[in-house]
Amino acid sequence: MEWNKEVEKKWSQKNTPDANGKLSVNHLITLDTYIDPYSQNMAEGRYGTKFYFKYYSFKLPTEFKRGDTLLLRITEVINPLDFYLSRLDLTYNESSIFESGGMFRMDAFYKGQPVPIDGPGIEVQFPVQNPSNVYNLYSYQNNLWEKKQDSKDIQTSASTTESTSDNFEFNLSSIDKIVSGIKGFVWWNFDLPRKNITCLTGRIKSSNTNHSVTVVGISKLGVTTKQFYTDEFKINYLQDVMVKVIVDGGEGTLGASNFIQTNKVDSYFYSEDYKKGKCQNIGEIHTKKVSPELKNNRGELLKYLGLNDVI
Repeated sequence: MEWNKEVEKKWSQKNTPDANGKLSVNHLITLDTYIDPYSQNMAEGRYGTKFYFKYYSFKLPTEFKRGDTLLLRITEVINPLDFYLSRLDLTYNESSIFESGGMFRMDAFYKGQPVPIDGPGIEVQFPVQNPSNVYNLYSYQNNLWEKKQDSKDIQTSASTTESTSDNFEFNLSSIDKIVSGIKGFVWWNFDLPRKNITCLTGRIKSSNTNHSVTVVGISKLGVTTKQFYTDEFKINYLQDVMVKVIVDGGEGTLGASNFIQTNKVDSYFYSEDYKKGKCQNIGEIHTKKVSPELKNNRGELLKYLGLNDVI
């Protein structure tokens, strides 16, 4: 299994602490950069997301002086591994799950304290994946996804790039989408709600009974995640998508399924009282204890889970 060596190098630079030791979001790749908002108006993430701003885009504290700098922490979610590491669930509501074009967030700090994004907000140019889809923009607040911009109001730039995986029979392309008025320390997601839901079921081979089960979309990007307290799981995802099911157990255990093509059967499972149809049985997933070093090494984690980076 091959993986993107350049992204692996970036992984080793993650969790760059600020002056007060505050770390990045989960284990995701971030870019920490210091900017002078009075003399700079753009910052770029590791995957090419561009953030445009003015000094009045930030609610600067009264003690902020000209010549001082803000720490910007940029987080982008584009590769399948990063959807898993985000710990987010892209279930929009009980009748639809998101197919994602990618997610991002930008956090600002001054002397270790958060600085709100104010005024007109910031403009973002993001490399949306699978641009043949018509994506809306959503933000994640109070454990809910909220629609912020309709696809017809989102600008498209002229640049398009192709990214082909040698391991799968599909390729991804991206096109830059431009959105404005971005505010707040929240996740932003380019999404297409889809109603063709199915469900997966299986058993977890582990000595633990507390498991986090995550379905990661490969051929169509996205993720759902749910906590279980038995060795059996039932979890929803989109139909006809190549996926991986990843299980995090207690005490540092981790396991993953083979690649699975979800079926085309209309089914879902929310509870014994609210379900439809029969879930697709994917068999047993074995977990084993892994070292913290493996989880912190992107190349080794990709290899262990059987994933690869698409860009």
